[in-house]
Amino acid sequence: MGGFSYILIFAVLIIGAIVWGLKRKKTISVSDFWQEKESEYSEKRILSSFARYLGGHARFETTTEGLLFLMSKSLWFENFEKGANIFGFAFPFEKVIFRIPLSRIGQTKTIPEKELISQGILHPSMNVRRVNRKPEYLSVSYIDEWGREKELFFDSMVDLSQWHQAIKTALDNYVPDVEEEKIGVCPKCGKKVSPDFKLCPYCGCRLS
Repeated sequence: MGGFSYILIFAVLIIGAIVWGLKRKKTISVSDFWQEKESEYSEKRILSSFARYLGGHARFETTTEGLLFLMSKSLWFENFEKGANIFGFAFPFEKVIFRIPLSRIGQTKTIPEKELISQGILHPSMNVRRVNRKPEYLSVSYIDEWGREKELFFDSMVDLSQWHQAIKTALDNYVPDVEEEKIGVCPKCGKKVSPDFKLCPYCGCRLS
């Protein structure tokens, strides 16, 4: 390999490192993230955890890793683009974000890994990447916007007993709000959007 080849490789590495650094600088801080969520929806954070979404939402079928968090009026999941690596390469990214009002949430259950595999929700090879230390997963039943009974599945880093207790307590303390039923969230940018909109006024994403 000639000297020019080494210089070219070195240049690519440097450019990749610069791009990676710029991506990191644009990352929102944790405190700003929670402040934005709490102020936009007038809610308080109760419990949050790194988790893997396995399926159950009508709009999102792709398994993805992100943040599962319970607020005083709703349950959220949101993933985040990791950006380019140090070599400047970025993997394809699909934004997944949804908000389930507590008024639509039913019971939570702990589902054994074998049961999810038998139902075809979890592939046998995926247990190698399991987030939870135990072979069990969180199930959250809810009613979607079309009035259908659905079930969400998560692989959570936080012990499932904490989720069961936190969601039960939140449901017991929840006071129904008429306006709360009308709140929607854009699946692309996560902004609060009225269900009267067909397109998100912030990013243009089709909502229905």
